[in-house]
Amino acid sequence: MAQDGDNQDQVRHIFRWDLDKTYLQTDFDSWRDLLKTALQTPEDKVNVPGADALLRQLTKRTPEGRAVLTFISGSPEQMRRTIEMKFALDGVKPDTFILKPQLNYLLRGKIRAIRGQVGYKLDALLRVRTMAPLANEALFGDDAEQDAFIYSLYADTVAEIISPDELWSLLDLARVYPDTRDLIVERAKSARKKDTVRRIFINLDRQSSPGRFLPFGPRVIPISNYFQAALVLFEDGVLSGSGLMCMAFDMVTDTSYGIAELANSYQDLGRRGIVDRGLVEMLEEDRDTLLELEDVPPDFVQRLLSRLMALAPMSRLAERDWDGPPDYAAILRADHGLREAVEEEPKKRKRFFGRR
Repeated sequence: MAQDGDNQDQVRHIFRWDLDKTYLQTDFDSWRDLLKTALQTPEDKVNVPGADALLRQLTKRTPEGRAVLTFISGSPEQMRRTIEMKFALDGVKPDTFILKPQLNYLLRGKIRAIRGQVGYKLDALLRVRTMAPLANEALFGDDAEQDAFIYSLYADTVAEIISPDELWSLLDLARVYPDTRDLIVERAKSARKKDTVRRIFINLDRQSSPGRFLPFGPRVIPISNYFQAALVLFEDGVLSGSGLMCMAFDMVTDTSYGIAELANSYQDLGRRGIVDRGLVEMLEEDRDTLLELEDVPPDFVQRLLSRLMALAPMSRLAERDWDGPPDYAAILRADHGLREAVEEEPKKRKRFFGRR
């Protein structure tokens, strides 16, 4: 790292991303899907719409310094070369890229760890925390696994809201293998303590109800597309107005989204009480600058701003009460109950048909 006076090398923000269903559109629901994914070339892999466009804007150097980008994926280590080539095609350059040691888990008989994510991802998050200076963080995951739980637990652990003893109990309840559980607790004890996680975005790949994530508090924001994440990060001052507009234009140019869909996404955030009309008013203040962007046609800027203003909420947001932290134990028990019910259903059908 550079000296304190050199802002270009100071870390202004840290972005931590999952890969599958968060950056890449992948399907791991069957062994056939796994095989198909493993055999894909970099050119075959398809991005979640807008993910690469948003990342390119978030990781641009600014006068305030640079961003740090970390990918922590459940994909096996054997896919590293293919995924790195995909990043290169997208113009995305991670500082750290961690893949899951699936073969190692298999050889050691840790079958639960192959599909389980709590122990693996929490351990990885605590490890990579030592690789860069402390800075505000935004974490990106999806609704296919337990990303909201893992990211929130990481955030509250490094903020010293969850004690090492509480963490041990939660990892035990999450059925994390004892050696991994104890290692995570030791990492948590030695981790640099500061409340750094500002936002946790959950891509609704499986179209889960946003209400499912209310128990995690306002820090966790379910999104139906990455324009919604861009809007929130703009309002937070993490993404500039020009970055937001460039991302939106790339998203319309490279995906099936249009201006109407983007504006409707803003309206959805307004209905859910996440943003208000102040966001569009901020953009309107920068209208003259946005109209002069080299990479975005003025007509696109005009049409998007007009549509956003037409759908802006009429009232300001009331601050949401939150006592926090989440009731992690209750969330885990509910998750276990749901998983057991899903696993039991095929058995019930088999017994029913077996009596005929």
